[in-house]
Amino acid sequence: MDAPPPLLRCIALALLAGCAAAPTPASPDASAVDDVRVIPDIPVSIDIPASRDIPVTPDIPVSIDIPVSIDIPVTPDIPVSTAIPRPRDVPRVDVPAAPPDVPVAPTVATGRNPVLAGDHPDPAVLRVEQPGGGVAYYLVATVDQGDFPIYRSVDLIHWTRLPRAAFQRPHTPGGSIDINGHHYCHLWAPQLVAVRPGAFMLAFTASRYDRAQRPCPPYGEDGGLYLASSASVEGPYAVAAHPWEPLPAGGQVSTCALRDSLPRSLDRVSGDCQGTFCHHIIRLDGDVFRDPLDGRWWLSYSWFTNTPPRVDWERSNHGEHSSLVELDAADPWAVRCSASAPQVFVANPHDTATEARLRGACARCGERLSFTRGRQGESMVRDGRSWGVAEGPSLFRRGRYVYALYSGSAWDSAYYHVAWSAAPTVQGLAYDNPRRLVGRLIVPGGGMSFGHGSPVLGPDGRSWFYVHHRLRAEACRAANDCARDVWVTPMTFDDRGDGNGAVHLRARFPAEDTTVTVPLR
Repeated sequence: MDAPPPLLRCIALALLAGCAAAPTPASPDASAVDDVRVIPDIPVSIDIPASRDIPVTPDIPVSIDIPVSIDIPVTPDIPVSTAIPRPRDVPRVDVPAAPPDVPVAPTVATGRNPVLAGDHPDPAVLRVEQPGGGVAYYLVATVDQGDFPIYRSVDLIHWTRLPRAAFQRPHTPGGSIDINGHHYCHLWAPQLVAVRPGAFMLAFTASRYDRAQRPCPPYGEDGGLYLASSASVEGPYAVAAHPWEPLPAGGQVSTCALRDSLPRSLDRVSGDCQGTFCHHIIRLDGDVFRDPLDGRWWLSYSWFTNTPPRVDWERSNHGEHSSLVELDAADPWAVRCSASAPQVFVANPHDTATEARLRGACARCGERLSFTRGRQGESMVRDGRSWGVAEGPSLFRRGRYVYALYSGSAWDSAYYHVAWSAAPTVQGLAYDNPRRLVGRLIVPGGGMSFGHGSPVLGPDGRSWFYVHHRLRAEACRAANDCARDVWVTPMTFDDRGDGNGAVHLRARFPAEDTTVTVPLR
């Protein structure tokens, strides 16, 4: 073994001399240091670098008195800050939790069709903005005899019947209802319209008589369209202070000298076209629409040809058709009193060119497509001629395009469906305009058919829906169970790359998906 260097020898001798002069204190752990003595009262200050998982509060030196040992075990999952008091100059911030009893407003409403069970054919819905914010929807539907119930909803899915009906008049079940001296049977296809603040319109189809009917006679395609007013959307309509209401649709009764040469309804039941071309006789399914683009008012309606046909055109186009006429902007209860008042022929059930376009509008658009099929699936024939149906027209505008929706084939057949056309202007909706866009909106299937409703803007102000009825076509055909409940179908707008943007309405198959989702905001 080599001798130690002189310096180490001197240090060792000095230590031995000190040991001889004073007793040696006991080591805290003599076995751990191998006879190496630690000079007492000299603290060892060690800066311990922060481990990757031990946060250290900055600017606070850590002074630890420990024996000089090269192995200091440190528990890695205990942060140093737990052993160090929080500095007094760092304020404590407490984030309060949300009270548990504060409800969070939902963003969507969900449900399943039908949204209104029972028999409610031809539903129409009016969207009304509420004074305190939000919207409410009011629904009316066909009743045949009696008064129109009114239903209310805030989400198009959950409906509540209001305590009072539209006219608030008594009536005898099965008989006519008396409204200001006229008697009405077959009250069909009502519509509520917001004309201006504090002025609402109820448009409805009916057979009108001069005396009470007990019971109401069978319907004979002899009715008309009638209009009543109210200061509230909830009624009453045609109040006793307005004895002239309900008004038969047409030019102003008292002031329009051209009334008989314009589209109009008759004062009372009559199946005759009164010596004029039959599109001038407004029979049923009225829908009043104000175009937000230019402020003009329009009335869409359905009409019948003569039975039997009297002219060649009727023989080739026998049936029920749909048209439009402009209303008076200052008085939307009346047709514009002018020989130049625009009239638009929007749907002809014998228009083979449009039917071919509908068939090719999507991959499945040929399914159950017909305008001439009846309850038993037969081709309808009347007076030895093919009979077709295009009814229930309604209008709405979205952006650059105005849309016409209408239903085809007999209402009680498995072929009843909804088609659409679109154009930049109302006049462009004419059925013989090849530049208008066309397509199918609702395709029947699963033993069910769908049709005759109203388009409505959703609560979020962006989404569109079609509120319509559903018929169990097979039950109607086999058992005469022809009740129609209310369904809500979303309207989706597709861009087909034709330069028009997202304007094509996507074909829907409600029988294949009964779920309903309505965005609320």
